[in-house]
Amino acid sequence: MAESSIVQMLVSGQNDLDWFNSNIDALKSRYDNKFIAFHNKQIIDSDSKLDALMRKLDTKNIDTSGVLVRFVSKVKAIL
Repeated sequence: MAESSIVQMLVSGQNDLDWFNSNIDALKSRYDNKFIAFHNKQIIDSDSKLDALMRKLDTKNIDTSGVLVRFVSKVKAIL
């Protein structure tokens, strides 16, 4: 993979994470207790189970190398 492609993927991923963090309250109200897959500031799909979400993405023939997946919950986790 060319260096410029790697940099582009990193920038895209950071932009998506920034979008996720900026929209977390709206995402919590819609996707509470679900995993969401997103790319280019767009929700691709969601599911309460990670393996089911990954199967959905596979069924849609989505290349997951650039897709971010995060768990959304109204409850704050204490580790």
